[in-house]
Amino acid sequence: MSDHCRVIHDILTLHAERRPDGEAAVEDDCRLSYGLLAARVDGLARALLAAGIRKGDRVATLAPPGLQFWETYLATVSVGAIWMGLNPRYQRTEYSFLLNDAAPKLVFVRAPYEGRDYRAELAAASATPPEFVTLGTAGEADPGLEAFRGRGAAISDERLAAERAGVAPEDIAVIVYTSGTTGRPKGAMLSHRAIVSAALTNRDWMGDGLESTVCPAPINHVGGLNNVCMNVFAYGGRIIFHHRVDLDELGRISARERPSYLVSSPTGFMMMLSSPGYMSGRGHSTRLIVFGGAATPEPVLARIVPLGARMHCVYGQTETCGIVTRTDDDASLEVMSATIGKPLPGAVIRIGRDDGTPCPAGETGEIQVKAPFVMSGYFNRPEATAEAFTPDGFLRTGDLGSLREDGNIRFVGRLKEMFKSGGYNVYPLEVEHAIAEHPKVQMSVVVPVPHELFQEVGHAFVLPVAGTSLTADELKAFLRERIANYKIPKTFSFESELPLLPNAKLDRQALKARVASRAAE
Repeated sequence: MSDHCRVIHDILTLHAERRPDGEAAVEDDCRLSYGLLAARVDGLARALLAAGIRKGDRVATLAPPGLQFWETYLATVSVGAIWMGLNPRYQRTEYSFLLNDAAPKLVFVRAPYEGRDYRAELAAASATPPEFVTLGTAGEADPGLEAFRGRGAAISDERLAAERAGVAPEDIAVIVYTSGTTGRPKGAMLSHRAIVSAALTNRDWMGDGLESTVCPAPINHVGGLNNVCMNVFAYGGRIIFHHRVDLDELGRISARERPSYLVSSPTGFMMMLSSPGYMSGRGHSTRLIVFGGAATPEPVLARIVPLGARMHCVYGQTETCGIVTRTDDDASLEVMSATIGKPLPGAVIRIGRDDGTPCPAGETGEIQVKAPFVMSGYFNRPEATAEAFTPDGFLRTGDLGSLREDGNIRFVGRLKEMFKSGGYNVYPLEVEHAIAEHPKVQMSVVVPVPHELFQEVGHAFVLPVAGTSLTADELKAFLRERIANYKIPKTFSFESELPLLPNAKLDRQALKARVASRAAE
């Protein structure tokens, strides 16, 4: 495909012209070619214009991952409006903040869905209620959406073309809100330039592994939107949507559709490996696996190797449109476990000190990024935007890393997760990695707790391997041979499950609250 794509809609136009019969998107029994997808997006884009949506207006979608999400996203950004996703797992307080911060003019909403009347919830949560377009059950005739689509008949081809011609690469296409684990969420503004350059860059290094993927990921995170959907879309591949993470059903879908591309995480790997049905369903169709979000222990990666796919550890965040580093094609399991690889083409990454000077190899500092796929800033947050960038234009990721002699970057952890114990810096990720080396440990999370003598010490939440027993004394003895004594957690609790955020990352704030509540008892 030509690299002359300036905005997101250019990608759809090229595929629709060059391979109109190629499959673009699948959900249940509905299968759309690129030609049909383009026609449906055109119709919805006309309807948005007829509804008064103009360049820069916000349009939201509350729906599970599926064709309705994909069509509303592509139609919205094609006419210069700004799209944002809403997660059905959120509650009214969260909706209230997001709707009143972004103030969308129109909201597509699946209602009812899983027993909740989301249209009523969103209306009650909005200080100024937007226009709502109700989405019905996926795969069936949808009176609300089709009636809305019919409004577009009044918009001429010339008007649609003119609106699209006015969309520029630096225009904001999407607002993605951060998870808000350290305060109020901030809306990262991702431009057409950022999203397109990220997708094309990933397409170029990932290659033919992007032929098809299954997407059960929430629509309001860059993981699902960019790392999964946009990468496959840029390649011209097929996206198979499923409305939730149900491993048995995903295994059946994978056996039928034979997807080639998988985006995962340590949590995702653990879930996969605990589901024989899913693993057998993946079979050997998987050709490319990218994973990140946290360090993945070597023993876990070794159990994924039999799938026979190329594997890459990657790193990124909302503010970088997703992936910004990757491990080499021939990287060992040690490199994929211990590092996040090297910058993608077009990206410059440095490990910086507080004063902005670069750290030498081996020294821990902040991971700072300059790339065409970095966000434009935070919506309505000029002060936060200014704080997010260094004077010379590097994004401050808030993540800590160090450069190894082999050129790979070691991810140390979040700057805000580091704590001091007796004057020493403790990085929870390092401790978690050491704990994960124990053969009876499936996963762990370390959080700081107050201590009279040392100010703060670590408390470890440990998820043991099913069917095994483990004690705190056993783990402490194991850790004494691996990490300094001040890094060893003073207390341990053994859990049957660990809380997750909507993006499937571990919820450290919930665990900190759990420690605090237990201490108060």
